[in-house]
Amino acid sequence: MASFTILEPMSTGDVIDRAVRLYRRNFVPLISIVAVPTVIGYVVSLMFWYGYTSLITRAASANAVPVTAVWMLALGGLGYPVWGFAMLLTIAGLSRVVGDHVMLDEPISFRRCVRAIKRRLGAIVLMGLLTLVLLFVVYFALTIVLFVLVLVFSLLIGAIAAAQLPQWVTVMVMTITVVVAVALGLLLICVVTARLIFLPQIVMIEGESAGNAVGRAIRLGKGNWYRVAAIMLFSYFINLSLLAALTLPVIFGLYLAGVMNAEFWVSPTWSVLYTSFRDVSGLLSLPIWIVSFTLLYFDSRVRKEAYDVDLLAREINPGFYWQARAQPTVLGYQMPVQPSGRAFVQTSPLGLAGYQPPRSQAVTSLPQEPSSESEQLRDKFERAAERLGADPRADVSETRAACRLCGTQLVEGARFCMRCGSPIGAESSST
Repeated sequence: MASFTILEPMSTGDVIDRAVRLYRRNFVPLISIVAVPTVIGYVVSLMFWYGYTSLITRAASANAVPVTAVWMLALGGLGYPVWGFAMLLTIAGLSRVVGDHVMLDEPISFRRCVRAIKRRLGAIVLMGLLTLVLLFVVYFALTIVLFVLVLVFSLLIGAIAAAQLPQWVTVMVMTITVVVAVALGLLLICVVTARLIFLPQIVMIEGESAGNAVGRAIRLGKGNWYRVAAIMLFSYFINLSLLAALTLPVIFGLYLAGVMNAEFWVSPTWSVLYTSFRDVSGLLSLPIWIVSFTLLYFDSRVRKEAYDVDLLAREINPGFYWQARAQPTVLGYQMPVQPSGRAFVQTSPLGLAGYQPPRSQAVTSLPQEPSSESEQLRDKFERAAERLGADPRADVSETRAACRLCGTQLVEGARFCMRCGSPIGAESSST
């Protein structure tokens, strides 16, 4: 990767802002990609709800049910799985092309999306099946939790009624209980969604199998429930605003025309209008949702795996992958290493996210053996220093710049400290 996008930790607002800007710059290709499942969903929903409303109106008027309505209802019900599969393919393919656009500056196009889907079609299908199984398990667990909450709520109502408290106290306690129950339910939904939301990105961008992607998505999405909730809430209000902007003028015009009555709301005409407006608003808001979660995926890798440092090391020294040295063991037990003074996340392939070597007194009682990995690491750092135009074995003068964190003397023109990995800014290079 000769050049790449400079990554950095982003707040939730920055993720949404960058997603909206990317959406505006690539409006036509994003809409063309999302239009395929949207059109399928529109046809399926139109058939289902047209048949359903026809059956309701004919049953209420005691007329014979037409065969066409029954066929429309049946075909619409059978078409929903097809729409779901098309939506899964679109989300997976769009996640890949958005990732290529962000990291490699590749253009977003419908052809690239189709090509990405073809290369990983089997993994996408298996991912969809595993997602259905996981959702079924989660639904079963949520049903049990909901049943327990209903029992607790019923016991609470009975206790309040038996206590014969004032009416305002009873209403206040019941309101607080309902609000707490709804908040806990939404929190649980956000936690579960955050653990599964990165499945398409891991399968399509990292090339992982569907089975490995589940475990990795659970680990990568841990602790992101509030950020996922913020993106979902933003997408919901965008969708709701577009739906209101399309629906309210039509309703106002129909009201002025005098056709707004009780029968209109259950007629096939209203079903067609509402389905059309709902799918148009979904078509315009769905790309923002997918792009936001793709950017959140990269941000989670930067925060938890130091992905930005990994990319920087690959640019300076291509082909270098750091592996942590195994901790010493005594009689099969792993000996603890004294932690350094700076907290860091030691999970990236490079491992320079604030890493400091452990102090020697932490394992003084154990014999130290020469490590071939450490020698290889030192050789690679020396070659990287030579590429920058300095001799790492030469004597360092007192006027040479030093790292602000660990005090190590820096080679001339270095971008980061060869010992702790901290970036070298303008202040440290001028010292």
